[in-house]
Amino acid sequence: MRQVHVLVEGATEERLVQQVLQRDLTANGVWVTPVTLKTRRAAGRPHDKGGVSRWPKIEHDIRALLRNSAVDTVTTLLDLYGLPSDTPGLADAPTGDPYARVTHVEEAMARTVDDPRFLPFLALHETEAWVLAAADELAELVGSPKLADVLGSQVTAAGGAERVNDGPDTAPSKRVLRAHPAYHKVVDGPDAIELLGLTALRATCPHLHDWLTRLESGAPGGGRARAV
Repeated sequence: MRQVHVLVEGATEERLVQQVLQRDLTANGVWVTPVTLKTRRAAGRPHDKGGVSRWPKIEHDIRALLRNSAVDTVTTLLDLYGLPSDTPGLADAPTGDPYARVTHVEEAMARTVDDPRFLPFLALHETEAWVLAAADELAELVGSPKLADVLGSQVTAAGGAERVNDGPDTAPSKRVLRAHPAYHKVVDGPDAIELLGLTALRATCPHLHDWLTRLESGAPGGGRARAV
C-alpha cells in the first residue's frame, strides 16, 4: 500500500479526501492521509484572500511532509482560485485555457520544491467545481429540484465544471451560494460528491482524473505534459 500525504487547505478538503477519495484509492493500493496546512489564514478571512498569505508558508509545510521518508508521495489539494500571488508560475501563467494555466503553475511548483516524491495538484478552480458536477445530487440532498437546473446550465455554458471561471463573483463557490444561500460547504459539498461517486466525477473533471491516475500509477511528481 503506497502512502500518500495530501496537504489540504481546510476542513472541506480534509473531508473530501476521507469521504470521497480514500475508499477508491485504497482499492487501487493507495492510502491517502489529509494533512491540513499549519499556516492557514485566520478564521473569518474571506475565501478570495486565499488559504495563506504567501507561497513560502505552503512550501514550508510541503517540505516538512517530505522529510518523512516513509511517505511515498506528497501532494496538494488546494484551489487555483485564491492562491497567494507569489506562488511559482502564477504571475506568468498563460491566460485563456484553464488547463494550460493550472498545469503551468503546478509544474512551476514542482520545479521549486524539486523532489521526485512531490506531485502538486490544484483544483480548477475550486473544489466547489466538483459540487457543480454533482448538481443533481446536491439538489436531491437539499430538497431543491430547481437547483440542479440552475447549476447544471452554468456548467453546460462553461463547457464543463472545471472550466467554470474564477472571478470574485463567478467562482464555483459563489455560484453555489448564490443559487442556494443555505449551502454548508463542509457538509453539503462532500455529501453531494460522494453521492455522485468518484468514477462519475472523474469522467467530467479531466484534471482531477489526471491527478488521481498519477497517484494510482505511482508516477513520480514533477513537470509533466498533458493534453485535454
